[in-house]
Amino acid sequence: MSSEQANVTLAGWQASNEEQSLLRDMVSNFESNNSNINVDYNVIQSKYKQKIKTQLGAQNAPDAFYVDAKYFPSFASQGALLNLSPYVEESDLNTDVFFESLINAFTWDGKLMGLPKGFNPLQMFYNKSHFDEAGATVPKSWDGWRTALTKIQDAGIVEVPMIELANCRTFKGLIYQNGGRIVNDDGSQCLLASEANIETLKYLTDMKKDGLIAIPSEIGAGWPGKGLRSEKASVGVMGMWGLPFIESKPEIDKQIDVAHLPTPSDGERGTVAYTVSYSASANTDHPAAAYELITKLTDKSFAKEWAQMGVPSRKSLQNWEFYDEHPRRKKFIEAGEWTSIAQWGPHSEAINNRLQPQLEAAMLQEKTPQQALETAEKKINSEILS
Repeated sequence: MSSEQANVTLAGWQASNEEQSLLRDMVSNFESNNSNINVDYNVIQSKYKQKIKTQLGAQNAPDAFYVDAKYFPSFASQGALLNLSPYVEESDLNTDVFFESLINAFTWDGKLMGLPKGFNPLQMFYNKSHFDEAGATVPKSWDGWRTALTKIQDAGIVEVPMIELANCRTFKGLIYQNGGRIVNDDGSQCLLASEANIETLKYLTDMKKDGLIAIPSEIGAGWPGKGLRSEKASVGVMGMWGLPFIESKPEIDKQIDVAHLPTPSDGERGTVAYTVSYSASANTDHPAAAYELITKLTDKSFAKEWAQMGVPSRKSLQNWEFYDEHPRRKKFIEAGEWTSIAQWGPHSEAINNRLQPQLEAAMLQEKTPQQALETAEKKINSEILS
């Protein structure tokens, strides 16, 4: 434990009132148990990344702050974040308590530069009543997924069996199952146009072409959660953020369940997740105190509190009795065992910006999956990675 007298700042973006209240409670608890450390928690209301990046450049950033995995490599590669590894080695923290993919997401050049706050994997939400009425079973394979959607379509229960975003976010959750990837190991080459990736995108666009999938604008639902809650669709792929929205309509909530994403017959379980770290500025005047705060905000007691509204990053909590009473939430934490992170090196955001329009073009049948992914790969390699 740090013995220095320190005033440290903690920054995060605008979140729900419940989340901000929980964080303030945890900060207060931390201060009570660390009388030598005072914490000033600030919420950045808008343009979070831009403001943190500016502060880091001016060397007046908060001592500790949220870092989204998609821009973590950019910050880390520029030397903006504190290397936590020496502090971990001197403390009793065992990073093995976290899911491996989450620790890897916040490690740069062999140095740990953040501890995962939580994560949000894509899972399949489905309407149990619709499945029962159509005589469909919850799919475990890609073939079974198409079969289930076809049965729902044939039964005429809903406007469309499945709702999917126009930019086909589900593609990113399925490619890892099929042996695909977006970039190579060192992030120097885009691999989007691989046979595995083309097959994955074709699987989804073929279902779109056959009327098994619709994009939100086609059924007057802004996103998959609305499609399910309005019963315009029976299936949607979302993260944990979909649950509170579904729960707000009890008569629909009791019909909705969550399942792991189906896998190809010769593939393996996989999905993609979004995650955020607590990291510290490389220029903090109080690195030991910042580390103490970060470890408190990611410890087991906080993780249990966080489970009420998100997905904890600690894998041991999979067996916590809380999840016996919340089986839908358990599906999300279980997926941590096979989750890949939506992060593709220092240029993750630029890569995503080149990929999204091409996925949308494929979903709208404006390009074949091969054309779309070849275009994305060429743009990414020539405009970003060259």
